[in-house]
Amino acid sequence: MKEIKAYVRRDETDEIVEALRAAGAPGVSVIEIHPVGYGYEPSGFEPHAARLLQRYRYLRVVKLEIMCADHQLERLLHVLEAHCRRGAPGDGMIFVSEIAEAIRIRDGVHGADSLRPSAHAMIPHGAGT
Repeated sequence: MKEIKAYVRRDETDEIVEALRAAGAPGVSVIEIHPVGYGYEPSGFEPHAARLLQRYRYLRVVKLEIMCADHQLERLLHVLEAHCRRGAPGDGMIFVSEIAEAIRIRDGVHGADSLRPSAHAMIPHGAGT
């Protein structure tokens, strides 16, 4: 199993997530972040008195996290690159890590099978009552 972490422009998120889902991504977590480094630094740090929000307000980056089976990796990386590459600074970064184990807490399923939908459809809390 693999974990993909992709740092991409916020304004591309909807399109990228839909393309990842269409390509078979089991799920995508979208996390708003305030990156420093990897080309995201503001041009010079303001004095320490500057508030964090004021220093990094213009950064429009989200982190996408995708856990997938090994055989899905290349297809999902291709989708990310195809949708994010403009050939310009700020196109983003992608990191891939090995996942040693995954456990779906609800039913105790381990490994890559935990990334697949279970026999029991997820019912939102309170929906069946």
